[in-house]
Amino acid sequence: MRKILYTLLMSVFFVACSEEADFSVNPSLRLTFSCDTLMFDTLFTEVGSPTAAMKVYNRNSSSLHISSVGLVSGGTSGFRMNVDGQYATVVRDVDIRKNDSLYLFVEVTPDKNSGDLPVLISDSIQFTLESGVQQYVALLAYGRDVEFMRGVVYDADSRLVKGHYVIYDSLVVATNATLTIEAGAILYFHKDAELIVRGTVKAMGETGSPVVMRGDRTDNMFDYLPYDRIPGQWGGVRIDSTSNGNLFIHCDIHSAEYGILVQRGDTSVQRLTIESSRIENFDGNALETHMAHVDVTNSLIANARGNCVKVVGGNVDFRHCTIANFYVWKQRDVALALHNSYEGEPAPLNNAFFANCIITGSRSDELMGYFSDWDDTIPNSVNYLFESSLINTVEDEDNPNFINVVYDRKENSCYAKDNFRLVDNEEFRYDFHLSDSSAACGIASDKYSSVIRYDLDGLERALQPSDAGCFIYQPIPSKE
Repeated sequence: MRKILYTLLMSVFFVACSEEADFSVNPSLRLTFSCDTLMFDTLFTEVGSPTAAMKVYNRNSSSLHISSVGLVSGGTSGFRMNVDGQYATVVRDVDIRKNDSLYLFVEVTPDKNSGDLPVLISDSIQFTLESGVQQYVALLAYGRDVEFMRGVVYDADSRLVKGHYVIYDSLVVATNATLTIEAGAILYFHKDAELIVRGTVKAMGETGSPVVMRGDRTDNMFDYLPYDRIPGQWGGVRIDSTSNGNLFIHCDIHSAEYGILVQRGDTSVQRLTIESSRIENFDGNALETHMAHVDVTNSLIANARGNCVKVVGGNVDFRHCTIANFYVWKQRDVALALHNSYEGEPAPLNNAFFANCIITGSRSDELMGYFSDWDDTIPNSVNYLFESSLINTVEDEDNPNFINVVYDRKENSCYAKDNFRLVDNEEFRYDFHLSDSSAACGIASDKYSSVIRYDLDGLERALQPSDAGCFIYQPIPSKE
């Protein structure tokens, strides 16, 4: 028995010695890394980043002893690391067996920089092997100063100047107050936060300097997919029944639960005007109006699980708009839906006018009318007209409500996504500029183009006639 025990102990000893002897100090042996640079997206200063991970490999036939792994800055840069479960600015005596690997995790909190532009933050992780060899992985991030707004209610006329704002618990404009948002202001809304308008909002962007409303996540779900391209990142814009005279000019509103909801109010006054804006990528409706007077010109309204545009009664006017639905995250509704009732009650559609527009998408019919017969009590409760537009719907030559309309049908040589430069439902990239074969080219009426002279890019429309939609056709610039 003693002999067997002695033999087992000696076996363990020799195995241990063998493993110990397997560690090499040969200076030709190196670690390899899953990346040579860990790069973070632009972050908000004084807010910790998501955790980034990388792997450290020993692909050699001998084990290696790492004397130290440390941040070159000593931790003053704002970066933090966790090596193989140890959280420190320097971790010592880490063994990595042959053909094995370990994880390294990095976070960063950028310091406030008191500037408008993002500031580069850099550091490096230094790996020192027992052989004396030193290897490095670079760490890079950009920090941007933002103003944090928690539960803010504007109860008097106020102004948001150009800058960056992170909004928690919603932003409220009280009745009789006007909030003016200047060009270049970017509003980052936290999950479920909304812009609730009981008074008036005037979002006054400019060409090249829009007012942006988006979610506050700046990281990626996957390498190719930023959270900013995923719908449902924040609440949306709700215009309450007491709110009138709202202006959204050169705005970019995207990736929320819903886009803009105009609740039922005074139909005799202008509730909302949208000009030269982009409203894209929503879990619900992109633009929904209830018994409201709303005008929309020169704007892109695209990709919604509900409708891109849902009109419930009232008076709406759309000119030179692209309304396109290629939403693929879940089963969806159509690009444009017109209603003359809501929850069983009348909602007379006094006027729904669409001129020089594109209304299309991936379904076989992207235009639906949900009309109840109210003629016994409310005569003339359905009034709509489409003129000089490209529309994906069933052709009806006898319908007087369609004038000089081109029907976007599957049997045509150019259909649905072929009208645009890019509809990529794999990586969720969309470019709704017109393709060179688009059926929208040259079908617009000069009667309306002569008033809306510049497209969403600020390019002048040639009256020969011009192109339907918010963009005029432009050849793709060559990459010379």
